[in-house]
Amino acid sequence: MSEKLPVSALVASFNEGHLLEDCLKSLQFCDEIVVVNLQSKDATEELAKNYASNYFYEDKYVKYFDEHHHKYIPKLKHDWFILIDPDERIRPELAEDIRKYIQNPEPFKSLVRAYLWYYFNGKKLKGGPYKNAIRGRLLFYRPGVNISDEVHTGITAKPGYGIAEIKFTGNNYDEHFWCNSWAQLKDKHTRYAQGEGKVLFLEGKRFSWIKLISQTIKSFFLALITQEYYRDGFKGLKFSYHEGRYSLLSWLSLRNYQAELKKTGKLQTPKQVAIEQMQHKVQQFIVATEQIVLSYNRTENIELKAQIIHQYQNSLHRIVNDVLELNDFNLVEKVFISASFNDEMKVFIVNNLLLDRLKLIQNSGSYRLLKNIMLFVKLK
Repeated sequence: MSEKLPVSALVASFNEGHLLEDCLKSLQFCDEIVVVNLQSKDATEELAKNYASNYFYEDKYVKYFDEHHHKYIPKLKHDWFILIDPDERIRPELAEDIRKYIQNPEPFKSLVRAYLWYYFNGKKLKGGPYKNAIRGRLLFYRPGVNISDEVHTGITAKPGYGIAEIKFTGNNYDEHFWCNSWAQLKDKHTRYAQGEGKVLFLEGKRFSWIKLISQTIKSFFLALITQEYYRDGFKGLKFSYHEGRYSLLSWLSLRNYQAELKKTGKLQTPKQVAIEQMQHKVQQFIVATEQIVLSYNRTENIELKAQIIHQYQNSLHRIVNDVLELNDFNLVEKVFISASFNDEMKVFIVNNLLLDRLKLIQNSGSYRLLKNIMLFVKLK
């Protein structure tokens, strides 16, 4: 592939120079390659300057690079970008499929999944979750994603945007040389587990010693039996041990995170956290709706208009279900008002989101929402 694609690749390296060169070589189909050096003491800088378009030295220590997404993703040259680690290699077959996708992307898809194959010490595994190629998010469309600093879940599709997938054909995958030793696996788990406390907290979980012990044991046996690590013999037993250890460290991280919040007077109940998160999510939805409406009104192609509406309706359906789980009908009303930007959407709201939930809404005592429902029905 000689022609460069209008895609930026973002790679962060912490003492991974021994892996970085092959990673950067596999990204040469990208028009821009950006390397962020996380205070490495190896050849990361030299390699980056040989193969990358831009190089940054990050002097602020972070436990995981997700904390810096807000800083570096906006700096990228192109809206389409790849997030990749130094221990990954984009096979030529996958690079070709990325080229085909970029030339004809699906409308309002901002997360594109591809398949990754994990290696331990340079070899594929027989058991565990990585015994086969698995789907993972690889390609992102910047205008259609929200970015946060949460470990592993920091980039999500904006309302109105969805997920696409590059079909697996056998050789078109991202080779992920995940770990080359038990010491490296232990180090990775130790670092990433530090960020899991916040994730668990936002999921509504709260620390107790009983939960820590039970979840650790559960993770061990889930890995060994359900995920079939036993197929790798003694190696699989060690993997299962590390899965249990990761769970233990994650729950200890939750304990520390709760202690920090308590000191600052910011400790909230799961219900309070869920409502606060949903308020933020609804506000993002309202802003995204304004952008969707602009795109819809500017589009003359009838088929594309239909695709925009369909994708938006899927997002609307998801957020309404999430809000109704909290029984926050004031937020439901805000979502419905924002989404009622034309008669088609008002009919969709009535037929697909309201009538089958009318009794639930009526029992809530949200009379303003009931009034709006009647107005929708009358308009229909």
